[in-house]
Amino acid sequence: MKIKKLFCIRNIIRLPTVILGIYICLRYAAECTKGIENGILFCIEVLAPSLFLFMALSSYIVKCGFAQILAKPLGKLTRFLFRLPPIAASAILLSMIGGYPVGARIACMLYESGELSASEARKTACIAVCAGPGFLLNYVGRALIGSVEAGTVLLASQIIGMLLTGFIAGRLIPSKPEYSRRAVTDQASGNLLTESVESASRSIFQLCGMVVICSALIEVIATVSPSGIVTDIASAMIEITTGCDRMCGRYPLYLIAFFIGFGGISVHLQIYAGMGKLSLNKGLFFLCRIIQGIFTAAAAYILFMVFPIQQSVFNSTDAPLTFSGSATLAGSAALVLSSLCFLGSIRRLKLKRQYHN
Repeated sequence: MKIKKLFCIRNIIRLPTVILGIYICLRYAAECTKGIENGILFCIEVLAPSLFLFMALSSYIVKCGFAQILAKPLGKLTRFLFRLPPIAASAILLSMIGGYPVGARIACMLYESGELSASEARKTACIAVCAGPGFLLNYVGRALIGSVEAGTVLLASQIIGMLLTGFIAGRLIPSKPEYSRRAVTDQASGNLLTESVESASRSIFQLCGMVVICSALIEVIATVSPSGIVTDIASAMIEITTGCDRMCGRYPLYLIAFFIGFGGISVHLQIYAGMGKLSLNKGLFFLCRIIQGIFTAAAAYILFMVFPIQQSVFNSTDAPLTFSGSATLAGSAALVLSSLCFLGSIRRLKLKRQYHN
């Protein structure tokens, strides 16, 4: 009876969302088209080049057992700070290097390999959320603010915010270990590189889909918004890259640090997708991001008082920021087609192996 009631409540909530989505697609078709174009271009020029190789590498690290080597020196610290097993340190550490969705993806892979229980993987995914140095130093610091030092302070603030949030989450979020864990080497197949590339390809397609949807929504908000401030805040809440582009040069850096710590709805959706069938408690995850945003903003406020940095006036984002690259429509189509062919060949190879076995 309770399950039926819950199902009815979800349908009542989903129905207005579906109607609103249909209305937006019909009423603001031009804005959605523009947002989709911007999102695809961003995925091709920024997201895929910056994340694909690292996601493939992180998948390889987990599959070949290197994650255990990374976890050994940080085992005691991980247990003390986050109340997690030592192997979770690899997901947290790699999230600091690779960026937002990497930590959750590794946590899911550690669960699939038997190194983490379901509750431990969810807890790790709630903690291992951090903007990478490539995004903060090169994009936000050098390109938007005009100061790598500012990007360095934001990176330090983000790491402090993540560690403090993890310290609190480690004591408030329960995690139950499972002692029927399997060794990673027991389930590893012969071609780890191929499997790692396949896993990274699927993850990148999921991430790009989330970014494209959020980019379309931002264009619609910019059209109906009563003021630029509302658009800027909404953009930062929805998609952090667009939000930083709009806010840098106009707002205090500690406010930008809050949204970097929060991550944006697009990042949240990317993390949900990266967890696969291992669903997260979305309310708890959202609360952790709010707490992390507050800690990141507070740390940035203190650090910028100690190391004052001026934002360059010429880096105001009145004009849209462009990325250097050689992306064309033909090249984009070729990239998508080659990726689909690769995934198809992997599928056929697996079927052949099953047939021969």
